[in-house]
Amino acid sequence: MKFLHAADLHLDTPFVGINDFSKELQRKLQDSTYQAARTLFETALKEQVDFVILAGDIFDDTDSSLKAQMFLRDEFEKLKQAGIAVYLIYGNHDYYRNNFAVVNFPENVHIFGSDVTTETLVTNDGIKVGITGFSYYQQHINQAIVKNYPSRGDFDYQIGILHAGVGDDNYAPFQLNDLIQKGYDYWALGHIHKREILCDNPAIVYPGDIQGRNQNETTPKGFYIVTVENQLTKLKFCKSSVYTWDKIELNAKDDSIDSLITKITDSLNQADTLLTLTINNAQNLSDDVIKTIRRNELQHHFTNVETPSVLYKIILKFNDNPQLSQIDQKYWKQAQNQTLDLDKIKDLDSKLYAENIIRDHINEQDFLKNLTELVKNTINRKYTGE
Repeated sequence: MKFLHAADLHLDTPFVGINDFSKELQRKLQDSTYQAARTLFETALKEQVDFVILAGDIFDDTDSSLKAQMFLRDEFEKLKQAGIAVYLIYGNHDYYRNNFAVVNFPENVHIFGSDVTTETLVTNDGIKVGITGFSYYQQHINQAIVKNYPSRGDFDYQIGILHAGVGDDNYAPFQLNDLIQKGYDYWALGHIHKREILCDNPAIVYPGDIQGRNQNETTPKGFYIVTVENQLTKLKFCKSSVYTWDKIELNAKDDSIDSLITKITDSLNQADTLLTLTINNAQNLSDDVIKTIRRNELQHHFTNVETPSVLYKIILKFNDNPQLSQIDQKYWKQAQNQTLDLDKIKDLDSKLYAENIIRDHINEQDFLKNLTELVKNTINRKYTGE
């Protein structure tokens, strides 16, 4: 038996911060989630899988475009012609509501509703498979829906589909042991955009998203081909991302703009990569060089230069030492604890937090760490007199 497990396609992702890119590159980025999805479906056909599992957030928004719906319908139709079934749940981005889709998918597509249910499939080689899941019916689900999943049924192989985070109170929270106790053979997870295997036996798997959507979603993205032979579950990762986000660092000395251009050009050597560049020890740069970077003039220069990599952003980082030490550390720590609190940040403006882009950014794994670093960097910049 063989199946494909993917999640978080996020079709129609509105890539932000790319206005300075060429029109051609902007177009390619906007199309990248579609191209990654094409790779996914082409792989399903090539590998001759028995079925495909899509574990939520297929669309980036519950108000999905006609383009995205028709694209999926056409791809699902190709799978139908090959005898491949699709098992699909909706997540917090594309949560299920009545009549939210205007295009009907072919009959090989099984969409789970808001209640936990189990579908049965018998593969060509006679394996009886149970597939259990549910779709989001609203953006936030605070209940541990996994408790509604039945224990293992009378199946040769049972799969649970779940779009959720470990201990994440807003998104159908669960603990690892909750899944293990169900007795399933495989948990097809979605929601977390980082590829991760939480457990080998049973296999509890986040495939991550199929195309990185911002500078914090680094490394190649893709999905898994899962093969079951002699009761053993084997996973093969397949890359689908068109562009890969990455981060690099340079150490500033007494650099001129010309020397920085040379250093940066030498670093832009990875094809189809969007790079965020951090220039460390920025206090070593002259005021004129710093102002040139702050005005985004150096960034604009690389917009017009052909290099294997694309320079997405330049960050100036001023040395922590000794500027921050001039602040009484006790008061800094107090201010940090009182101000840089995730719940307080979320409460600043509930309307803003309701927006997908802002909410996703705040919920990123390293958000507080990055925000704290930004605050320190701002303080240090002030101490340098810039």
